[in-house]
Amino acid sequence: MERALTMDQDGQLTFEDDPEALKIKTAVNHLRLGDFPAASRQFREVFDANPENLDAQAGIRASEFWNNRAANISSLPKGLEKGRYLKNEWNNFEEFLGDENAWSALPIQAIRTYIFTEAIHCFSHAYNNTIAPDITLYYDIGECYFNIKDFEKAIQTFEYAWEFKRDNSRVLARLADAYYALGEDTKTRKKARLLFREAFLYEPETIELERCAASWIVELIRKTGEAGFTGDEVAVWLPLYAAADHHFNVKRELDEHEVSMISGQVYALEKDLARPGSAARILLPKLLNRYIWLIDHYLIEEGDTIKVDILKKKFQETEPKFFNLIFK
Repeated sequence: MERALTMDQDGQLTFEDDPEALKIKTAVNHLRLGDFPAASRQFREVFDANPENLDAQAGIRASEFWNNRAANISSLPKGLEKGRYLKNEWNNFEEFLGDENAWSALPIQAIRTYIFTEAIHCFSHAYNNTIAPDITLYYDIGECYFNIKDFEKAIQTFEYAWEFKRDNSRVLARLADAYYALGEDTKTRKKARLLFREAFLYEPETIELERCAASWIVELIRKTGEAGFTGDEVAVWLPLYAAADHHFNVKRELDEHEVSMISGQVYALEKDLARPGSAARILLPKLLNRYIWLIDHYLIEEGDTIKVDILKKKFQETEPKFFNLIFK
């Protein structure tokens, strides 16, 4: 009888006299190497003998999904197009799986490792052949590292992209998520909250909300959606719910340029909202969020209570419900 090499609860390698476990392990290794036909055959052998084996069920679905795309994967040369293809097909694979509980199965973890490791090679090849900085390319590379749980490299990559455009909400949100996923260290988690707050200031509609993994952000997305907001509305109203629930309580100093920029945006938003037919459900929360940022600045950094009172009065007159939730 073959002996299967497994891992106990303490992470120690042990041997079990279990041929079924050995076949699953072999099949998972095939997936990790991108050999989908071999993986499918091995999983089916286990399934035929034991239809209740959950890893075999997940393995069959995963290997056959990717086997249908194997020809495309092998035909594409290493580079940007192949990297994007792998990344997009992974998104389709997640939709195909449906049940998020299946994502933690061994075969899904294995195929995740293969797809995103391969995508990193493709994007890195494209990067080495790029003359001008490409934020989107850096974002894709960071996403790949995030997906294989190499959060330190994800942070390095997202921070590199952030250097080129400091108000890129899409990059900031993923950088925040990577910091949050890195660990439970207080300093790291505070950094994540600070970055999430900033991400939802600039262009929150560009944030891929479905990719956000931090549990409290996921809860805020759910809460905002249940309040009746849909599409881009969720991203622009979320910071108001975050402020009301004191999730965005880690803040930083603003420089003179930032204060001037936010003040200018407030003026423009106020004018836009005064126009008949304006998209109030998008513009209003953006304005309110900027009121909050300026109130924090004048109260905490300058102690300018006169400007604080003016901004609070504007906020209360515009949206009394959230005023009471946030400031009272």
